[in-house]
Amino acid sequence: MATYTPYDVARQLLQIRNYLELHASGFVELPTDVLSAFLQLTAEWRNVAEIETLLKMGANPHETHEGFTVLENFIQGHDGYWRDKDSVKTTEAGVKMLAKYGVTDADLKHPWILRNCEEIIQNSDYLATFFKVENSRVKFYFHAPRAKKLTESPMTFKDVADAVKTLHCMTDMDQYVAVLEYQGEVTRYLVTKGAGTLSVIQMESKEQERLTNIVNFVSGIDKLPMIEEEYEDE
Repeated sequence: MATYTPYDVARQLLQIRNYLELHASGFVELPTDVLSAFLQLTAEWRNVAEIETLLKMGANPHETHEGFTVLENFIQGHDGYWRDKDSVKTTEAGVKMLAKYGVTDADLKHPWILRNCEEIIQNSDYLATFFKVENSRVKFYFHAPRAKKLTESPMTFKDVADAVKTLHCMTDMDQYVAVLEYQGEVTRYLVTKGAGTLSVIQMESKEQERLTNIVNFVSGIDKLPMIEEEYEDE
């Protein structure tokens, strides 16, 4: 007589699910080891509501199979495809729910999983705290035009875009150079209050060329083509 493991039964349920609508709440009479196996196999789909249903029915939140835990399968997502910042909200909600049932960062046995899911972790303060990961922050420095020294601000930002949006109010200077550093990459901006579309100009950008044209024109540096009357006045 054949002997079936909890994982054999769970895989059969998944096969049936390919053809019939089969809600997890219908598994209430199944043994907890089968529920745990089903949880472990389906965690990668990040169906937070279903996972909690299984846990309420007695599934083991710390279930481990082939060396991987429920938490690890959940974080990685199906086939490792769901690892960008669009998955942050769902991943965060799932980890918060798992934490209610006793899951901790100790359930993460393979640190490389966090590296693979770096974009998710970096965009969630909760997940960074949960996994004890120190997220990189954008550092902000500034100095007056032509100054020889810059000042480091205690203010940091989540990302460069967030920093750029607030540069106009970061100092009391009418004009200054902002220096942003993120993961070793440095960008500079000339910030001029009240200059409209030219109030924040990134170095080596199209806006910088426009500003150069303005300065050259006002200063009379460029030689400009003249009309016939101008030649007569010379």
